[in-house]
Amino acid sequence: MVLLVSTQVLGDIWLSRGMKGFGEVTSYHPEALWHLIGYLFTSPWIGLGVLTLVGSMLIYLVSLTRLDMSFVLPMHAFSYVLNALMAALILKESVSASRWLAALLISVGVLIVGWSKRIDDRKALLVAGADPPIKSSWLLLLPLSFYLPKLWLGVWVLAIADSSGDILVARGMKQIGSFSGRSLRSIRRWLGHVFVSPFVLMGVVSYTISFLMFISLLSWADISLVRPATGLGYIINLLGAHFILKEQISSGRLAGIVAIGGGVGIISLAG
Repeated sequence: MVLLVSTQVLGDIWLSRGMKGFGEVTSYHPEALWHLIGYLFTSPWIGLGVLTLVGSMLIYLVSLTRLDMSFVLPMHAFSYVLNALMAALILKESVSASRWLAALLISVGVLIVGWSKRIDDRKALLVAGADPPIKSSWLLLLPLSFYLPKLWLGVWVLAIADSSGDILVARGMKQIGSFSGRSLRSIRRWLGHVFVSPFVLMGVVSYTISFLMFISLLSWADISLVRPATGLGYIINLLGAHFILKEQISSGRLAGIVAIGGGVGIISLAG
């Protein structure tokens, strides 16, 4: 989890640094897109960010073979706190009090999820069977903004694409099985299964759409605003983990995700 969060944060920071040099994305006309793509392939900051995020993705794939997606992704949300800190220290962004408050609330949600995981593990040792499904209202996690300016429309597109990628990749990794990594041959065999899995490949397409939208968002706003705002995807991920991946969502894990949703709500209102 530490490696996953660290590589995610560094990749985001390098991408943000690169897009600050490009300027605002104002059009998706083919000519404008070619100009953007040309910049993405020639910017050293973008290249460094992509390489770092590729490493983060490999760590994420391994984690999905050993842990539930409904646990991995909320724990991954701690990257929002580090993103705000690194944005202030490295990119010299002005992080408002409301963004720090949102980051703090998100971190509290992450701690709740982590603690609930410990409790769930202890229960599993004492009682056979999984926790019953939670039937709480999903309305608690709805975003608090009631209109969609360009930034938030982009956030919703990114959240849907990113969450679809998460759910598809998690479905594929559960079919592939646990990663052992005991020998070079076993690693090659495992990667071979990953690269031919239809669910993983569809997930990569969704991630590509998400990445292009994320790049656009970084040209419109600071990373300390953009990254926490994308936490809206946890709503979709939680639903997907429960109804598609058939994961049991404990009350503690749900409470942590509600706290993360509250942090996102503060970001959406304060801007």
